[in-house]
Amino acid sequence: MTKQIHHVTVIGAGGMGALFGAILSEGGLEVTLVDTNREHIDAIQKNGLLVSGYGDNRRLMLKATHDVKQIEQTDIVLVQCKGTATHQAALAMTHLADAGAVFISFQNGLGNEDVLADVLGLENVLGGLTSMAGAQTGPGQVRDFDRVPSYIGEWGGGNSVRAEAVAAAFTAAGLETYASADIRMDIWKKLIGNMAMSAVSGVTNLTSVEILRLDPLRKVCYAALDEAISIARSQDINLDRDVVVKGLELMTAPGGTGDNKSSLCLDVLARRPSEVEFIYGVPLQLADEAGLAVPTLRSLYGFVKGIETHYVGSYDREGG
Repeated sequence: MTKQIHHVTVIGAGGMGALFGAILSEGGLEVTLVDTNREHIDAIQKNGLLVSGYGDNRRLMLKATHDVKQIEQTDIVLVQCKGTATHQAALAMTHLADAGAVFISFQNGLGNEDVLADVLGLENVLGGLTSMAGAQTGPGQVRDFDRVPSYIGEWGGGNSVRAEAVAAAFTAAGLETYASADIRMDIWKKLIGNMAMSAVSGVTNLTSVEILRLDPLRKVCYAALDEAISIARSQDINLDRDVVVKGLELMTAPGGTGDNKSSLCLDVLARRPSEVEFIYGVPLQLADEAGLAVPTLRSLYGFVKGIETHYVGSYDREGG
């Protein structure tokens, strides 16, 4: 990427997407938020985006739309919709790929980048990960929890000038970002933390801090973590357990992201389909292929699928 970065489009303007858009807009980049939640987008169009929490309350006037087809060209697309919507979103963005956009997934779990690459081209896709936390608190409103570094890298692997350029532009705009030569390994680091905590939060309706204060739940989380590490190693992702634990401690620290419930928990509370297949389902398929016994992870996956039977069917029939 040799051109300067001016315009960023965010696909999926929920808690995290809107927060990233707000930070980059405050830093001087032109940002457009895209989301199918009409009430949320209408509120942003009418009154701006209200950001509370970290950095004091502020209201930002951002461009927002329900339809990505209204955007003819953009430099960067941050894909931050739920994994269940990735394929449909990718199909709607082929015109942006044809116009030279670069797509960066900051989504949870495994598989989203591959879906984007299949539709939009591997050469147009970067992987991303962040341990930042944002939560949508109402139409046109998000809560900002803290600041920690984010990482991006070529989904095909290796260093690249464009990853460095995007990281530098985001950092200059206030979203501290670093280019990674092995973004797949970095994504596994976060995924393992999500596999340890997400379903536990979803089943108990507790924050990470609250979970880790209860010894029985803490033991469940660390059993899940060890099983997740075994799956990663079966994929030649050789992570140091101490490094993974430090990452988990960062994700679950009080006074920041640890005070937030997992996105899976928020999906359960809102009675909408969660990303359980991307966080647990895909890794469990890899475990099956490797012949691994991962009973804690299978139980967590099963509990969430069981909870979802109470509302996912009706949700789908209603077209939500």
